[in-house]
Amino acid sequence: MVDYTTCQNSGKGLVHGESPDDVVLHYFGCLKFSERADFLAELDETNKLKLRIREETKRIEKLRDIFEAEGPRTSSGKVLDSFKKTLSHWSGIKRSYTHLEGAIPDPGTLDGPEERAKEWILDDMRANVIYFKKHHEDDDNPGPYDHPAFVDNFPNQKISLKQLLSSDKEKNPLMWPCEPNMIRYFHLPANNMEWIEEAMARFYNEEIPDLNGPYRKARRGHPESKTRMLFRPQYWRGLQHGDRVDLPTHTRHMRPRCYRISTNHQSTETRPKNLALFMPYLHWETDRRRARAANIIGKYGPNRWSPMVEVVEEVRIPVIKSTIDRTTSDGFLEHITARTEIPRPNSATHKITHKTFQGQKLLGRLLFLAAALYEAMDAYTDEKIIERYLMGRPPLHPRRTLDQSYYWTLKDTSRRDRDQVVYRETAPSPKLVKAHHSCTKKDPTEKDKTCDQCLENVRKTPRVVMVDQLWMWVLDENTIITCFPKRWGKNKPDESAVQKCIRTRLREARIDEVRSVHDLALIIIDQCSRVFFDRTQPTDMQPQVMDAFANAIGRVTHKQTISFEHFWECTRMASKRYNDREEPDNGTSEKSQNVLLDINPEGELLREIRDIIDELFIMMQIKTQEQNVISTFVKHIKRLISPIRGGGENSIDNRSEHSLPGNRRPARPSLSFRNAPAIQFDHESETEDYDLTMTCAVELLESTENQLLELSYLKEAAENASLALKDLLDLKQQQAGVVEAREAVKQGEETLKQGRAIMLFTIVTIVFVSPAYHVHAPLTNITKLPLSFFTGVFGMNATNLTGTDGPNLWQWGDIFVFMIPISVLVTTISLLLAFSKLIRALLSFAFHISWTWLITHTPAYVSWRETTFT
Repeated sequence: MVDYTTCQNSGKGLVHGESPDDVVLHYFGCLKFSERADFLAELDETNKLKLRIREETKRIEKLRDIFEAEGPRTSSGKVLDSFKKTLSHWSGIKRSYTHLEGAIPDPGTLDGPEERAKEWILDDMRANVIYFKKHHEDDDNPGPYDHPAFVDNFPNQKISLKQLLSSDKEKNPLMWPCEPNMIRYFHLPANNMEWIEEAMARFYNEEIPDLNGPYRKARRGHPESKTRMLFRPQYWRGLQHGDRVDLPTHTRHMRPRCYRISTNHQSTETRPKNLALFMPYLHWETDRRRARAANIIGKYGPNRWSPMVEVVEEVRIPVIKSTIDRTTSDGFLEHITARTEIPRPNSATHKITHKTFQGQKLLGRLLFLAAALYEAMDAYTDEKIIERYLMGRPPLHPRRTLDQSYYWTLKDTSRRDRDQVVYRETAPSPKLVKAHHSCTKKDPTEKDKTCDQCLENVRKTPRVVMVDQLWMWVLDENTIITCFPKRWGKNKPDESAVQKCIRTRLREARIDEVRSVHDLALIIIDQCSRVFFDRTQPTDMQPQVMDAFANAIGRVTHKQTISFEHFWECTRMASKRYNDREEPDNGTSEKSQNVLLDINPEGELLREIRDIIDELFIMMQIKTQEQNVISTFVKHIKRLISPIRGGGENSIDNRSEHSLPGNRRPARPSLSFRNAPAIQFDHESETEDYDLTMTCAVELLESTENQLLELSYLKEAAENASLALKDLLDLKQQQAGVVEAREAVKQGEETLKQGRAIMLFTIVTIVFVSPAYHVHAPLTNITKLPLSFFTGVFGMNATNLTGTDGPNLWQWGDIFVFMIPISVLVTTISLLLAFSKLIRALLSFAFHISWTWLITHTPAYVSWRETTFT
């Protein structure tokens, strides 16, 4: 019995749970190094957990030897060297350090790097092997079978890839003949075309065909092998997209297809029993592991062969990085009500990374190096797979992100990957990360006590949606070979790993759930297609993608509602201020107009909701491809398992999958697959198996359709939010036109007032400004500007001023007789013409009437009228 009383506790329970199945994690994660030997000695020699511990220990020792041999030439060797140097300075474990020392292999005695990498990969990678078999002759259905040649029990039996791909007939289970009433399932943990070609050649006990020729045909004089027939271009390499060397590696994928393939090269089979299926499906990965995989792919991918001209162009024309920062839900109302004249900081989108630890504490450096060493050991096999097979012929197909699967022409999608909805929903909030050290929610009495909200935020792990591929072959109605990738660097699969889910489901399956190889194939397809649509709360880090999209759409909708309310409030305030102009303005009018003219908040919301719609569209496209492939697969197995035999394709029961009789649909959970075409039953049992299998196949199609419908509902909600934001922007644009019209009217009124003032100033200037007068100016000159007499009369040679008499001299009385009436008359007429609309209208009317009368009575007009109308 394992004692867990001294194990680490996470606050919600033990970090590795309380199940005896976690003894391996307990051994390496909780026990001191000095306690491990005693713990291992207490376990029985026949205990399988003890064997697992020893296997993991051997793996660690091999990796340590490899890192030692590589030395400072590789990053892994550098980390190990730094760890050992730091460990040597830690006095607390100097006694145990000798146990870590191992015999350092001489690099000169090892094979070349490529051979060593391939040897390590094939030894370290494990292929899952699952068997079903009828244990007795009177059994109706095949049941789980623990094959004696492999360790562990159903469905967890595994073998190394080296054994599965070897040409030794005694060791390779692919080359063993399949017993009657037996179903076999082999899984390869990567989309490696080279492994598949080798595995198929081993299955048919043939030589590995050379498919790299120009016509990909067998040599003259050599018959077509079954492997070559199975891998004809139209069924294999011809389906590969992105096979050119100059394209990015994420363009590689098999086009979604499902075929029935004949392997008989002598005559065409009327009912080919072999099925090949290529189907994309959605999965996930942490952003840190995705970024590490992208760096390794960039290191060993086609970019290392880029021409110098392209490199120079990339340096000469730098990439303009986006500086757009998404508006979060925190403080959105304050954001949209802020004054536009206040400059906003130019904040770029930052990647949340774990910076290299630079602390002065020796223990901190030791722990950091230990974590880095663990990460290097965990991902070493995956890195070597990319190094060895990425640019091979045939190549490895790496995992793709959601944007890489759709925008496959883009060379770099890292910024788009960190803009995914799932990434934003699972990443720590940048505001809370910055405010973590100055959090006011901490308990001042407890120095080391951390705020729960801050602690939960910093523990978040950003994740992204990935698009993986399922490659599946159903061979001879008794064997299935599949390959799809696992998560990056996961030596032990988590609960959301597809292969782990398949094994869990098969372990809990009913005794009659798998009757044939086609039932097992339907289970595999179903588990691949339902990764994000099983709403059971996951026990691992799998993101709830549908909830993430629903939350993102709901948040945008909430912000859009706030924007609408704020828009109408600002419109009401602006209208009230315009109607009540006499009230004092405290700045609210200007703020309201600034908000009405600022479209940045709504523009960012519109961009965010368009990104959501874009991602939902890509996911719907993936699901549509799944639906098409599954529909084709169901049609093929319908023809294969039809109870009407011997009549060819035309005699097959052509009932629609969606029209099966309701009384034949079993009242059991979804996908209760049953059928056994390889096992001989009577006609009645065969018909029942056919109906049940086809019913469950239709349920699989309906499940896929429901998943597609769920995505369409989310997309419809996002589109409604997008339309609402567009309506809001249109209203803002219309309101901006109203504001501009009001400002134009206001400006026109101000211009009119200024024009009147200028006119008055001009009139006063004309009337009151006096011209230059001569001493003996005649009276006619004096009266040209009447009001100038008020200032110029004292400069005249009036007899009352000079005291002299003369023939050209006037008395003041004579001057005022002309000056006063004329000045009053001219001033009155000028003011009336300047400020009276009625006078101007009457004068204009009189002028037009007079001018018209004058024109119509001229001889020329009379002559023209008589000439025209006669």
